[in-house]
Amino acid sequence: MRFEYFAVADDETAALTIDGGEIDGSVGSHVVDPASVLGQLERLLGGPVGDDGLRSAQLVAESADGARLVIRLSNHLVSLFGMVRPATLDDVVKHWSLSRRFRRADPEDLNAFAAGLNELCKGSGKRVYCRATADEAELAPARTPVGVGAGVGAGVDGDPEEPRPLPRRR
Repeated sequence: MRFEYFAVADDETAALTIDGGEIDGSVGSHVVDPASVLGQLERLLGGPVGDDGLRSAQLVAESADGARLVIRLSNHLVSLFGMVRPATLDDVVKHWSLSRRFRRADPEDLNAFAAGLNELCKGSGKRVYCRATADEAELAPARTPVGVGAGVGAGVDGDPEEPRPLPRRR
């Protein structure tokens, strides 16, 4: 998955990015999932301990083929992360990077991402969103034709007309 974080005025404007075009001023990542990984960041910054991360993000739009989602980050997360000072950002990222999700991530990439997201979250009067785009490899199985007998490649409930859901990230 490719995750692009950006700030715009409202949900309607954010939903217009579903077409996959370039987003000015976006901050990108391949590992910072807006639900699970940002939920970890929110808890680290003082968010609810029992939260599974899904309150950190809300779906705004989905492309017809399911390849792209636009997700709004919670006001709470944006407010908390926007208050992190540049002097303490490295310490926050150091603790955040202990997540097993970042095992293979380059620490410099995570620091650069966090600095960019921190700037997006600072009182710009705009909401912060993420456009998640599936990689071609993740979409290929959903486009596979129905196999003979076992229903290989079938979509939802074995219906070849229904696309398979995107694989859940663990």
